[in-house]
Amino acid sequence: MSKTLKGLLVFILIAAFTIAGCSKPEEAKKETAEKQESTTNSAKDEVVTMAIISTWDTLNIYNTSGNYGNAVADQMFERLVYRDHDGKILPRLAQSWTMADDNKSMTFKLANNALWHDGEKLTADDIVFTSQAMTSAQVDNYYRSAFNVLAGTDDDGVAQDPKSVGVEAIDENTVKFTFKEPKDPDSILNAFLSFLYVLPKHILDTGDYASINKADFWKAPIGAGPFKYVKDVAGESLELEAFNDYYQGSPDFKTLVVRVVPAANLTAGLMNGDIDVVAMGSIPLSDWKTVKNAEGIEAASVDDYSYQYMLFNLSKNTFKDAKVRTAFDKAINKKLLVDKLMLGEGNIAVGPMPTYHPYYNDKLKANKYDSKEAKKLLQEAGFDFDKEYLMIVPQGNQVREQSALLIQQDLAAIGVKIKIETYDFPTLLSMLKEGKSDLGLLGGGSNIDPGESSVILKPGDSRNYSLLTDSKWYDIAAKGASLTNHDERKVVYDEYQQALVEDQPYIWLYHQNSLWAHSKRVSNVPIDDFVWFNFASWKWKVSK
Repeated sequence: MSKTLKGLLVFILIAAFTIAGCSKPEEAKKETAEKQESTTNSAKDEVVTMAIISTWDTLNIYNTSGNYGNAVADQMFERLVYRDHDGKILPRLAQSWTMADDNKSMTFKLANNALWHDGEKLTADDIVFTSQAMTSAQVDNYYRSAFNVLAGTDDDGVAQDPKSVGVEAIDENTVKFTFKEPKDPDSILNAFLSFLYVLPKHILDTGDYASINKADFWKAPIGAGPFKYVKDVAGESLELEAFNDYYQGSPDFKTLVVRVVPAANLTAGLMNGDIDVVAMGSIPLSDWKTVKNAEGIEAASVDDYSYQYMLFNLSKNTFKDAKVRTAFDKAINKKLLVDKLMLGEGNIAVGPMPTYHPYYNDKLKANKYDSKEAKKLLQEAGFDFDKEYLMIVPQGNQVREQSALLIQQDLAAIGVKIKIETYDFPTLLSMLKEGKSDLGLLGGGSNIDPGESSVILKPGDSRNYSLLTDSKWYDIAAKGASLTNHDERKVVYDEYQQALVEDQPYIWLYHQNSLWAHSKRVSNVPIDDFVWFNFASWKWKVSK
């Protein structure tokens, strides 16, 4: 066959296949459009609004100054594990984990299909980078003390040489943490990994850790969580879009809006459909009956592991005497706080752990409410009754604000003059750090580890708002943290709770149940798990 004939046959075959492939251009276009729509709009074109009662102060979770940032970070960033209400650890980015026989290292197998919002693959190197960066002295890290379990760090979680920190990428999907000393696996899972939000190495690793907190990255963060950043109005709202390539499955709806809503407006927002999920901050008790009985609303009163406390400015001599602090504790009618302000939806606090905490010391004996004894103790301590003392209170939590008024009355009954001022959360924390008040009301309880509260008792820690310098209470908790046997740990943490009752470095007030609710148009909401800032929004289902 001639070359000319062969060429003619090839031309005819190519033309035939081309004509056959393009015989139905409308169908081809339709198929392409359907594929694109499936890829870019797999979530329902629905908006879900999640309400919190106080604002985050930055989208940088490591440079924040309060728990409200977790409501945002849990949507955009990934953690290795998460917890249910009772403390059971569930897989998230880490699919499995193994503690070494000597309890000095722990290895995690990661999901192999996790992507960053820009399409890059998330690997063990990102976890190594995050751990090294967040232990660098050049980076401000609100949660730094949680990293102090890692080899190569000091007691504050700072590494002089971040490259020597005990974290290693075994392979692309396996990361190994090495500890300074043997650790109980639960303490690692509950205390350390609760605060390890993974950051993208390919974006933030400029070779200069000091640039991380100042990076423009935080204006529009790129994470690997179920939702992507769209836009925000500082202090008011944050709009997020479903990440269709999320490794645990694309969220069921397209848009998640996180809105700051005053507690007083939560009920109205639920009733009129402006709010779908109340995530952080309880529904006012005065509205609780209405919300519970409302059609179309699912309501839950959830036992909470958090605690509310009154702190002293311990940089001032006035409060350095344990007699003074104990007197204040005896003067406050905590039962009235629970019965009147919470209508019984809470518990009196003896220490930071509620009675249903697995490490609670059931032999604790609380100081009895006794105003006469309280005044006597103050007189014996030479307390200055002529001075007016400033108590500062954060705005947003109605029960906390109302409790300040009752505490003021209780202290007035024993001759102590209290002036109350309220501030937004960031301003209040700044004032406490600068020692600009005498007393303050705050809350804590970010994880179920029995040593969780020790951070506010650690001299020099960023969360030690009382400015205390005596480490004796923290030292007991640190001893418990060093043990790997549950029974031995229990003995030490019993001692820790007893020491807090005897010396009252803080006044533990109450454990308030979280009164949460969500619209029934949104289902599969693990509302009990919100106590640990685990919202699992990728599981929520929206009905039309």
